[in-house]
Amino acid sequence: MHQITVKDFPSLNLGDKRRNERLVTLINNISSFPGSSIPKQSASWYDTKAAYEFFSNDDIKLSDLETAVKSYGSSLIDENEKTLLIAHDFCQISFGDLQAEGLGYLASKDGRGIITYNSIAICPNGVPLSLLYQQSFTRPLEELGKAKQRKEIAYEDKESYHWHKGITSVNELLGNDIKKIHIADREADIYELFFCAYEHNTDLLIRSRHNRRLKEGSDLWDAVAATDCVSKVVIEIPEPNGKKRTGIEVELRYRNVEILRPRTSTNQYESVELTAIELKQISALHAWQDGPVHWKLLTSVAVDKPSDALRCVKWYCYRWLVERFHYVLKSGTKIEELQLHKAGSLQKAIHVYSIAAMRIMQLVYQSRHTPEVNCEVVLTREQWSVLFMLIHQTPELPKQPPTLGEAVYWIGRLGGHLGRKSDGPPGLKTVWLGYQRICDAANIYAMINLPNLGKG
Repeated sequence: MHQITVKDFPSLNLGDKRRNERLVTLINNISSFPGSSIPKQSASWYDTKAAYEFFSNDDIKLSDLETAVKSYGSSLIDENEKTLLIAHDFCQISFGDLQAEGLGYLASKDGRGIITYNSIAICPNGVPLSLLYQQSFTRPLEELGKAKQRKEIAYEDKESYHWHKGITSVNELLGNDIKKIHIADREADIYELFFCAYEHNTDLLIRSRHNRRLKEGSDLWDAVAATDCVSKVVIEIPEPNGKKRTGIEVELRYRNVEILRPRTSTNQYESVELTAIELKQISALHAWQDGPVHWKLLTSVAVDKPSDALRCVKWYCYRWLVERFHYVLKSGTKIEELQLHKAGSLQKAIHVYSIAAMRIMQLVYQSRHTPEVNCEVVLTREQWSVLFMLIHQTPELPKQPPTLGEAVYWIGRLGGHLGRKSDGPPGLKTVWLGYQRICDAANIYAMINLPNLGKG
């Protein structure tokens, strides 16, 4: 991948020019050596020391790095984009074996780590564009086991308010000219959140977990189930390993609903109008399925015909990309193996590593959607040259660069992808492993043969 520079962060301000440059160096090092420790990513002991000092420096504020994420992420959005899907989700990053000061509890009472809230921008055709928004936080250990008390806390003070902050922050970042479809899983089925849909050029697409009461007197999903099936279709669902999509036949139902305010809510509005979409599997279970597909979606997107509902289903499938981002962050960059001794330092590192993780992810998905473009849109000349020589075992280079699809396929081979027909395209893991080999080889080749690059 091409090296990023300070110019790629339009509003970067860490209080010192050297800090700005160090941030960019860190991102480039992580991108080139994903999964390696900080000493292995660094060119010298000086760089290693500077990396640790960057994360421990109290003058570098967490909020500054959150702004850097937004700055870089928004700079990657083409000004001609008219509609964007925004996938939101939480990610628990575990540092259970690390005795770092300030870590909070996770899903279990024994887990220790940091939680991030992430929002990524996706094209309507399913190409991830950038990490637009990220916040990290810890759950105080003294609040562990006080779930009953949390029910008495105001909505604005709850952890679930991150959904609202994420959506409204992205809206502000992208402005009014871009149509934003915010997509989230069951945890975002929050009555107060539905009213974000009334912001300008904003819609919600949320998977439901509550059988809420309707104004007509019935329960939400009982009413939807009672409607006629409008279509039987085959949808493609990603398998857990992310390598293949499998066809599953489902029944489709939808209807407009008016949902009443829950009794426990203090929201000023008595009801909200949305469209409920139900997708229920009728084909046999595949071996990898734990249970049948049964999706219940709520959306403010206008649904006037079955194709509108199916478009929403397709968009919801792209929410899976935010989970793939979490996979690259944790398994690809090995963020959970960092040896920093304060939660604040680890939080800073998460934001830096997240930018690098998103760049790795973009390489894979861009190659799948635009395989015929020149690979130099992503790779440097040194990188594709050594890649070609390693794969073809020849010093003779082609007159024209390979396509991006060819290059990423070869990178996957270096990372262990077998390339059989049943394997599908290279996955995230084989690409990041192969890319690390390319970076190592390109650095050596550039040093010893830069004047003759491309001459064979």
